[in-house]
Amino acid sequence: MPSTVTLDLDVLRQIIWSSDRQTCAALILLCRFFYEEAAKRILHDPVIFSYHRDVWTFVRFLGPQPQARARYVRELHFSLTRLSLQAMHALEGPISHMDRLESLVIDQGDDFLDFCPSLGEALAGLTSLRRLRIYFAAELTCNFLKALQSDLVSMSLDWTYCDDSWFTEHSMADEDWAAFHPVPLLAKWHSTLEELHCENWHNTSQLPVFTDVYPNMRRLTIDFDKLPLVTPYIRAYPNLSRLSAQTNHDENIKYPEDADLIRQHRALNIASQEAVGGPGTWRCLGEYVGCFADLYLLGLTCRISRIALTTQMTDLHLELLSTVLSYAQPKHLKLEGDVSLLGHSTHSLPAILRGPASSRLESLVLKVDLETNETSLDVGAALNALASALAKRSLRRLRLRVVAKDPRPKPRLPAYFLAHESELETTQAPRTGADIKYALQELNIDAFMGGIPSLTDAIVEFRSPRRSGDRQRKIVPEHPELPGAHDPHMYEII
Repeated sequence: MPSTVTLDLDVLRQIIWSSDRQTCAALILLCRFFYEEAAKRILHDPVIFSYHRDVWTFVRFLGPQPQARARYVRELHFSLTRLSLQAMHALEGPISHMDRLESLVIDQGDDFLDFCPSLGEALAGLTSLRRLRIYFAAELTCNFLKALQSDLVSMSLDWTYCDDSWFTEHSMADEDWAAFHPVPLLAKWHSTLEELHCENWHNTSQLPVFTDVYPNMRRLTIDFDKLPLVTPYIRAYPNLSRLSAQTNHDENIKYPEDADLIRQHRALNIASQEAVGGPGTWRCLGEYVGCFADLYLLGLTCRISRIALTTQMTDLHLELLSTVLSYAQPKHLKLEGDVSLLGHSTHSLPAILRGPASSRLESLVLKVDLETNETSLDVGAALNALASALAKRSLRRLRLRVVAKDPRPKPRLPAYFLAHESELETTQAPRTGADIKYALQELNIDAFMGGIPSLTDAIVEFRSPRRSGDRQRKIVPEHPELPGAHDPHMYEII
């Protein structure tokens, strides 16, 4: 029997790619094969420059022939803004040889491009980039985008500037703002761009008709745009399949003046879609994820197959929810909220589900928090009404978590706020919530699930303040490929 075992190079290569960075660094010292292959493995992980010393560590690692190893870098991340001239010059050459670099992240966009202009020029000259993310973008970022030679597939730009958006900090005429709208600004990538994340990308309330069309755009995220106009996106991204929006409008909807402004903007967006010569609406929007108020003000008139709302729904949202769902008519809906979801006098979820807005509904993910200090609810009748509404929709898939909590005590106040020391004792809120808790504990969970005979995939949970009162029932699907395993944020309660 031989005393040594010869390992195939493919096996050795697999050992390297299964090892962590520290192990690979040690393997580099063993032989020429490991010297080359382990270096590739290390550089396959993101190269992150957070401190000045990281630059020199990287340059030393590249060795006497930096261009040979530099070409294996796949992702580059700049978290710093300033470098010495010597450090910048040391990086210029390696960057110019990163002909396989696919992803670039710059945390301090304009500051980095201002203090490290030669590195910005080297990065702009690359042709291999496919994904770009820049935070704190401003004017120099625009210049960088104009010079960039890569065919980008995914882009994320955050225009935060000081305490607001760069656009807000610079007073511009409407015609000047229009040129910075994502559609014209990124037009050089109209044939390649598939995903766009816009953050703090404020724009004017009046826009010209943009003619650029992005046929491959599939995913659009709009964060903290105050009042976005939807028709420029519909016209430019006709094949969009996923839309996400996240702003502060969920808070603003509490105030009458802001709520009126949101309603007016919704009406404007609807009218622009339905206008003669307008773009109409999206034909194949498969998914919306984000704030409810944003979905409302966007005024989409198209159907949306899957909706996941990140808003904690209250009675302020429910009438508007009914309006939104009448257009969207989703097949899958995910939402969570307080007791009003089950107990609203006119627009409870069971009432909404009985209407035409839920005619296509097949899957529901619902979390209801029954903690209440003010509202008394017949929880048994409310859940029976929910089961009855879902049974009429032939619901196949359900994730339901109903949580009952003890009412919160009022906080202890400092003595100087009170007239008498005896009032310092902590007082309990009215215990109408306790009735809900006990009713939930007594509810027959099996009878609830039996009231929805169409279910083929379900997890129903009733949770009480005491773990001993928690109950769960499941229906395990016969076909594990049903929705749920691939995107838990859409199909499960996290």
